[in-house]
Amino acid sequence: MFDPAYAMIASVIWAFSPIYYGTLMKKLDFLVLNWFRTSMAAAALAVPAAYFGFTWGVSYALLSGVTTLALGDSLFLLAIKDVGASVSAPVVYTYIVFIQLTAGAVGDVVPAANYLSAVMVVFGVFVLSRGGEGRPRAKGVAYALAAALVWTGGQDLISVATGTGANVVTIAFARNFAAALALGVAVFALRRGSWRPVGTSRRELGFFVFIGLSDLVVGSLLYVYSVSLVRIALTVILTSLSPLLTQVFSKALGKESPSIRDLAGGILIVTAVIIAVVG
Repeated sequence: MFDPAYAMIASVIWAFSPIYYGTLMKKLDFLVLNWFRTSMAAAALAVPAAYFGFTWGVSYALLSGVTTLALGDSLFLLAIKDVGASVSAPVVYTYIVFIQLTAGAVGDVVPAANYLSAVMVVFGVFVLSRGGEGRPRAKGVAYALAAALVWTGGQDLISVATGTGANVVTIAFARNFAAALALGVAVFALRRGSWRPVGTSRRELGFFVFIGLSDLVVGSLLYVYSVSLVRIALTVILTSLSPLLTQVFSKALGKESPSIRDLAGGILIVTAVIIAVVG
């Protein structure tokens, strides 16, 4: 397969899954939902991961799982629940620009283009935060920005883990296992809501299993494998198309109705991400 195609397929998967999560969270608590999806993914990857074996580099994947999947994805789900996937997805992908800008903190030179990206991101987030039809969006946008900051701190750990020679399947398992463990503790400690979506058919639950495994197993494996093939810069560019696709899919499927202003905000952020990575 054409090497960049792996990241492109992952971007399509990740564009669709937030839309369905938004629908499911009308019936299921966001922490329970995140616990279910990470537990399913860890279970599906356990045997293959044991086959490929574990190395010391997996420790980075474990830390990435707690930060990006347990904490970051929970904040992202909260944002989706509050303002919808078509608004949350572009905002949360600002983490890519944040990663570029924070490079200066570790001694890297930050290109001038990255500062232009930062201005575009600020403007794009402002556009998306302007709620349509009088609906406030500040809280949901804040959740998405918080998720972006958490992802900023944890995303590079994936690249570090692949750099140690750890197998991509093992890395994906370790991330989901660590996240599921942390989320399980949180769910039991906080005594979250029902573990079964009320009024959900077996067919709908089966579709949730399919979406969850596509998201965290197939999508994650494709992402990690893409990083190992074409490195993180090109992988990030290709997957950054995901939030714009989320807006398009949500409207095409009739799940949400992003306005022209929402689409403009999404385009601004996606463009900013591409400029930041290419620049």
